[in-house]
Amino acid sequence: MTVETSPVRFFEQIPSQAGFADRFGRKLTYLRISVTDRCNMRCDYCRPSADAYKAESHANILHYEEIERIVSVAAELGVTKLRITGGEPLVRRDLPVLIEKLSAISGITDLALSTNATLLGKYAKELADAGLHRINVSIDSLNTLRFRKLTGGELAPVLAGIQAAKGAGLTPIKLNTVLMKGINDGEVSDLIDFASDIGATIRFIELMPMKQGLDWDKHYISIDEILQRDDVRARVDVHAPLQTGNTAARYLPLQSGKGDVGFIMPMSERFCEGCNRLRLTADGGLRSCLPADDQLNLRDLMRSGGSDEDIRSTFLRSALMKPEIGIYNFDAESEKQSMIHIGG
Repeated sequence: MTVETSPVRFFEQIPSQAGFADRFGRKLTYLRISVTDRCNMRCDYCRPSADAYKAESHANILHYEEIERIVSVAAELGVTKLRITGGEPLVRRDLPVLIEKLSAISGITDLALSTNATLLGKYAKELADAGLHRINVSIDSLNTLRFRKLTGGELAPVLAGIQAAKGAGLTPIKLNTVLMKGINDGEVSDLIDFASDIGATIRFIELMPMKQGLDWDKHYISIDEILQRDDVRARVDVHAPLQTGNTAARYLPLQSGKGDVGFIMPMSERFCEGCNRLRLTADGGLRSCLPADDQLNLRDLMRSGGSDEDIRSTFLRSALMKPEIGIYNFDAESEKQSMIHIGG
């Protein structure tokens, strides 16, 4: 995706290891790692149509040892939080092996996984035993037919996977729902009730223009519009101050007093000022901003004999490339890379 961002100025003075930050003083402590661009679902807002989708060859995907090496350098710089993403990370063979490697790296204090949960029933205990701390689960509908239409998959294994994660202690569980007007926006109150009933936190995410062929204008709905609805107000204390933290989500308490609901507003209320993350794509691209396509290639660097110091310098360069504000475009040129290629 071609994105309009402010010009990048590369300063000769490189930030010190003790203060791994971008040009705007934002400390970078969070690395999202995509382990595959393959998925066993085809969610409407993520994966392009079959004729436009081409997964990377296995030869181009980072090996687990390469990811471990990258994370070791990142941890020395000050990264403490990792999230494993895809595609669907659990379609990558032997993922618990990688989890065990990453959980053993000094300085990593938070290791999480984003998943569609279809395979979680099989792997939850193994992942927990390997050192995974918690999970986020994508669940965009509780209606079986609508879920199948949205994702191409079945709802039952997702629900079973959530229960397996609870049983394995992969908590707190967060549920993520991407809102699509006219498709699943009428399920907000049902999803809030479902999350409350199982002791999870649900977060509603505004639709982003991050997929080839997506009719964003037709399906976008703002969080503000959702919060005007009577059924939502009956459940959420919309008059309470928004709670913020080290994540992109803003939280409001439930009227019941038992938990809260998260809202992620990348389109209507930007959270760039608090962004503390970098992204590592499955094929080794180090990306400083989700909608900005500028990235540095760590895979080729390592496979051509690059040193750990070279990896460290690449992280520092990526930090300097991070724009103050990420900008989404809405034309055909902006649809070259879909979310599945970047990492969720």
